[in-house]
Amino acid sequence: MYKTIAIVCSIDRMQAGQRKQVGHTNRRQLTSLLDCDLLGQAQVERAMRADIRTSRKTTKKGLENNLNLTLCYASVTMPPMESPLCHGSLNYHNPVCPIAPDTDVILECLGSIWELHYPYLTKAVTLAELCEGSQKQGTTQLQDTADTKRLRRTRRTVTSPTILQLSVKEPSVTKETLSFALRTLYSPSQCPEHWEEGILSTATILGLPHLFQRCLNEMVQKISSVTVCDFHHVSYKYKDTILQRACERWLELHLVTHLSCHINLRDLPFDLLLKTLRCPRLFVSSEYELLKTVLLWVYLQINPNDQILPSHSAVITFFSNCSLKAGIFLEQPIGQKYTVLFQALHLHGITEWHHLEEIQQINLFPQSWLLLIFSRHYYTLQRGGDMSLTDFSTDAIRFGMIIKNESQSCIQTIGLYGFYFILKSTGLDTSDTYGFSLERLRHWDPELSSDSFMTCPFSMVAERHMRYQITVQSCINQEWQVFSSGPINQKFTLRKRFCKSQMYKLKGLCVPILVTFALAFPSS
Repeated sequence: MYKTIAIVCSIDRMQAGQRKQVGHTNRRQLTSLLDCDLLGQAQVERAMRADIRTSRKTTKKGLENNLNLTLCYASVTMPPMESPLCHGSLNYHNPVCPIAPDTDVILECLGSIWELHYPYLTKAVTLAELCEGSQKQGTTQLQDTADTKRLRRTRRTVTSPTILQLSVKEPSVTKETLSFALRTLYSPSQCPEHWEEGILSTATILGLPHLFQRCLNEMVQKISSVTVCDFHHVSYKYKDTILQRACERWLELHLVTHLSCHINLRDLPFDLLLKTLRCPRLFVSSEYELLKTVLLWVYLQINPNDQILPSHSAVITFFSNCSLKAGIFLEQPIGQKYTVLFQALHLHGITEWHHLEEIQQINLFPQSWLLLIFSRHYYTLQRGGDMSLTDFSTDAIRFGMIIKNESQSCIQTIGLYGFYFILKSTGLDTSDTYGFSLERLRHWDPELSSDSFMTCPFSMVAERHMRYQITVQSCINQEWQVFSSGPINQKFTLRKRFCKSQMYKLKGLCVPILVTFALAFPSS
């Protein structure tokens, strides 16, 4: 016995200089708590009780002064001797601590408990009805799923708080979303880090229509490449047409320019992509860029484990290797279901020779498709540019540009079956007025480089009939609006007076401005 006491004393002397302060007093304990350090253990327990009493007094004082409260909930999985820990706006407390005397309702859910107050629960329809039923019956125990609610009675004293047990099976509801929804009862201006599906589900379960609608409104304003696919899924789940239409409208504008540069492109549903491709308001910088976007989407569906967006050369190599092993991709069982996507593209609008060469080498399309594309180009060149037009909306070739700054003027040179044009978007005198036009280039104009004559055909035909349409999309008063010149027929000659189109002017536009030129050559 004396040897044991001597060993303990020697350990205490060795670590005497390593004691640390505990609590608000000068009580100290060893750095590594020993079972034999009874004095240190007692000091720790007294320090914890002092801290808890201080926090309880602060909370009670805040209630009396009608201040905005921070919602507190206790985790039932914490060790019994762990001290209170403040994390953000949530205070985690030891479950063995007594309930605050001013608590009216205790909500048990998701392995945690929340101390609530009845006057604030009237904002939540579900909780208010349950509390009213509990007051009439005297005893209440609630079990709630996403679709059903039922009551069970348990004994409790008159002075004890009402205990509500909420069983949630909705996977999107978490402790964080539930805590945020309950905090809005005390402070409606609370904002989460991210507006997500879990908040909508929690608002539905608790009966918070104002929070539900607020979440939908925030989602409409925060659609981006990261959120558009998730938000569209939420709109379909909760049958909200406003959010659904906003997501679809965003895709019509930014599928090629934004979403195609983000890995979240793989989360885009098949039906939604097909609907977007068929939309006449879809903005594309060129038909080739739209083809690259669809190729990338198909690649991500076949390789769902890729976490990094592949380069275009990697996508081309992948499809080329697939074709070498098993033949034409769209004729294979794995590729047949994607055929309808490529049928929605304007493949005849890809006219650059190196792009056509890439399409031929990738072995993606059946030979009948390639024969139709190349023969169509061949006969159009042989006829001096005359295109076989049946429907202008599908046969016209689209070119797009984006005006990002108010003082910016966009100029793009394009070639089509030996004829070259400059597409212009220019800001006029006032900051919100813009003019859009196109001009035929002649072979002596400086805008044409010598490389154009070496690699591309050039037509010397003096007159060229053209049908074109200018479509402008701009966000005005937080709503995207579409302006169109309608199909216009005009004859372009080599004379300077007749080589320019009329300027299509629009006033009241706001940047960014998305401009689409649709061009077609009808038979002379």
